[in-house]
Amino acid sequence: MKKRKATYASPLNKRKTAQGAERHKLYAMLSGLFLALGLFSVVGWGVYAGLCHTTFFQVESIAVEGSERFSADEIVSLAGLNNKSNLVAVSKKEIAVALQATGWIDKVEVQKKWPNTILMVIHERKPVAMIQVDGVLSYMDSRGNLFVPVTAGDDLDYPVLQLTAPEVLADDRAMKGVLDLLRYAGSGNPDLSRQNISQLVLDEEGSMTIYLADNPFPVLLGKDKMWTKYKRLTRVLAWLYREKKFSTVAAIDMEYLEGRVLVKFNG
Repeated sequence: MKKRKATYASPLNKRKTAQGAERHKLYAMLSGLFLALGLFSVVGWGVYAGLCHTTFFQVESIAVEGSERFSADEIVSLAGLNNKSNLVAVSKKEIAVALQATGWIDKVEVQKKWPNTILMVIHERKPVAMIQVDGVLSYMDSRGNLFVPVTAGDDLDYPVLQLTAPEVLADDRAMKGVLDLLRYAGSGNPDLSRQNISQLVLDEEGSMTIYLADNPFPVLLGKDKMWTKYKRLTRVLAWLYREKKFSTVAAIDMEYLEGRVLVKFNG
């Protein structure tokens, strides 16, 4: 009778065998999961593709609010929409990118009103001045951003910001003074309105001089404390208008002395 050979499995070998079996189970589970996810994706994409082509979600009404620069029809065309658009397929991001590419539009809110309506709320950039850089005259908004070149037929009734050196644009203190003054001048005070500012000139040091439209004498403002200087300047101008001396002014120096204004007259 032959003796049967006994095999010995060490604890280490048993552990490796068990780990191998667990790995195979894990791989099988992951494969099944990925297959299920793949099938779900295919089915989901098929459903989405079907919804994108159904006439049930075909756009029937497009409303546009907040646009002054462009007509509602122009906004719809720029957004790439028409009466064949499908509400499911419409991309809010693509609409925003297309409209912001005009330069005039800062932000777009797109609302889908199911099943057939789109509402676009337009937030346009508002010019506060014009500025010439590298030979190109552009509009500047209230944050100091240049956004579109001025073209034929555009509104030119804005102050012109002139720089004696292009690097002054990077002078935050000087630009803050400019933007602050323009904001104050836009508040509606008739003695110094934004429409009555013809030019703003920044020198190499960032110091600002403005020229008025109805009598272009220089007004030296410096580069800070604009609220104080604006209020003081409006009082001086009001006095000059009231006393009928405005037309004889040669210059106004708001930096003459602390708390003092120097008015120079012709002759």
